[in-house]
Amino acid sequence: MRKNRRNNTKKERIIMIASSAFVLSALTMTGIYMKSNNAEKQDDGYMIDFTAMEDNAQDKFQEIAGNQETEIENQAEPEDSVDNLVNDIAREIDNLEDDLDYLPMEVGSGLVTIPGLTDGVQEEAVTQNEMEKPEKGTDAVVSPSPSPSPSPEPTKEPEAEPAEENSEDKEVISRTLHFAESDGLQRPVSGEVLIPFSMDSSVYFSTLDQFKYNSALMLAAAQGDTVNACAEGKVIAVFENEEIGHAITMELGDGYQITYGQLENMNVTLNSYVDRGQAIATVAAPTKYYSVEGCNLYLKLTANGTPVDPEALFR
Repeated sequence: MRKNRRNNTKKERIIMIASSAFVLSALTMTGIYMKSNNAEKQDDGYMIDFTAMEDNAQDKFQEIAGNQETEIENQAEPEDSVDNLVNDIAREIDNLEDDLDYLPMEVGSGLVTIPGLTDGVQEEAVTQNEMEKPEKGTDAVVSPSPSPSPSPEPTKEPEAEPAEENSEDKEVISRTLHFAESDGLQRPVSGEVLIPFSMDSSVYFSTLDQFKYNSALMLAAAQGDTVNACAEGKVIAVFENEEIGHAITMELGDGYQITYGQLENMNVTLNSYVDRGQAIATVAAPTKYYSVEGCNLYLKLTANGTPVDPEALFR
């Protein structure tokens, strides 16, 4: 709508300028005509200087020819100048940026009424004013926009009291572990020693085809044989690696720890307590590190991190 207003304003400006140009051209032509009539009247004087006519004949002829050429040029100039003027003004208006994006207004008179241009604007203004005016008989009170009420702080739910632990859990948590080498270890499986414990000299590993020190004990077993706990303890790790497969480490107390490897079907969980002789898993198929030796149970005992020979403690 604003674009249409600007276009209409441009058209009105061009029409006014063109009209002015035509009026000026008409006045110019009238002036030229009157000037020529005056010159003719002056030439019709009663006294004629025949002696000067011969001397000035040539000059007069050139003057008359120049006047005729001037009249022809003056007759053509108005139309050409008007066209050029209109084109220049149109280009100037087109090049103007949005320097007048509103309708002209007279001081103190509101919107100027222009048929076909301001009807819709005035109707919109009147409609908006009528909407803003309060009805008769009512108090015109402008209510400020309601400010958002602060959201209520979430009420803290009372924390649930911890459930009372049963007597069995209290007994498990308060269990104290003790182990001494004099207490001995129960044999976890019935198989014979496959690779002995040796930290004084190296022993041969058939699968690896090399001699090396052995900080654990490998006991022969069949896949699926039950593995029993060698002593009472607490499960502190359940893990898996490439060498010994699935494994369990238990805390026995007094700095002693024992690790069972090459396992499957484990039935103990982390931080659970295990009694001496309790079934904790079954023997799994050997890993690739013991494929030549065959199925076995990996058993490692340490005292404060130092390897201890489990076979010497079997009872």
